[in-house]
Amino acid sequence: MNYERDALLADIARRYYLLDQSQQEIADQLDISRSNISRLLKEARRRGIVEIYIHHPLGRDTHLERQLAERFGLREVGVVQAIAGDAQATLVQAATLAAQMLDGFLANARSLGISWGTTINAIAQAFAPQRRYDVEVVQMMGGVGSSDPTIDGPAVAQRFAQALSGRYRYLHAPLIVDTPTIAQALLLERNIAETLSAAAQADVALVGIGAAEPSVSSLMRAGYLTPEEFRTIQQAGVVGDICARHFDITGRMAAPDIDARLISVSLESIAQIPVVVGAACGPTKARAIRGALAGGYLDVLITDSATAEAVLALANTAAPSLSAQAVG
Repeated sequence: MNYERDALLADIARRYYLLDQSQQEIADQLDISRSNISRLLKEARRRGIVEIYIHHPLGRDTHLERQLAERFGLREVGVVQAIAGDAQATLVQAATLAAQMLDGFLANARSLGISWGTTINAIAQAFAPQRRYDVEVVQMMGGVGSSDPTIDGPAVAQRFAQALSGRYRYLHAPLIVDTPTIAQALLLERNIAETLSAAAQADVALVGIGAAEPSVSSLMRAGYLTPEEFRTIQQAGVVGDICARHFDITGRMAAPDIDARLISVSLESIAQIPVVVGAACGPTKARAIRGALAGGYLDVLITDSATAEAVLALANTAAPSLSAQAVG
């Protein structure tokens, strides 16, 4: 141990962090160059002489955030502490964090694409941007006729738009129709085609991540999928969906029969949007999140600590061939 060097590092850290002196002031007082002061401060942190704790009001777990970001190459990650035994309170915390993080991505955006569902609705309720950005909100998936209008696309789009420019594009179509022929006909309708084109060209997208579990599925709750259809997609290896586009644990599309009947932006288009913010809570969503990350559909992830740990556990136990596909 070099006592003199450790004492110097501690002294510089004390001046900088406790006395609020600038690096230039410390450099002048100790007759050391400013660049050396910066380097010594970094060394003090690296060697544990300085430890920084961030007590975030939302209870963010920065350790899990860093692990997820590094493991999956994500641009940003937000992880709130799961509240044991209270899934709703955990969702509210995550939605509040997601709303705050979304605000930071809209300054240079012109359009925001949104999906719908319980999580996206919670984010819409919490969304209070610092200013009214001139951003148009675009619905990315059909939703007219849902049995639960509080989580449906038009209502959620309107809530986001009211907090922004007031401009929004509805997708005037159901999400899932009876046959591929009907879907193709609707996709050729001018308003629907233009809205889906605008969604694919969004600067930022906010999407929920659905799980292939009936108990947490907005698609089931909205009446779009029957229990029989759910069992079929589970047997096909589906683990989750984004904008009702279903994928397996490797991120590959895995429900072609349903896919052919959808009025929704494609997974390929979602992957091309510059910033895709995905939000999901609860360990039952872990496999769905893992599949979304493997498919490269997300740039930003917001979740809770219990779910984050489950996603990392899945990644650590996955076969090497699967791990190699994770591109974040």
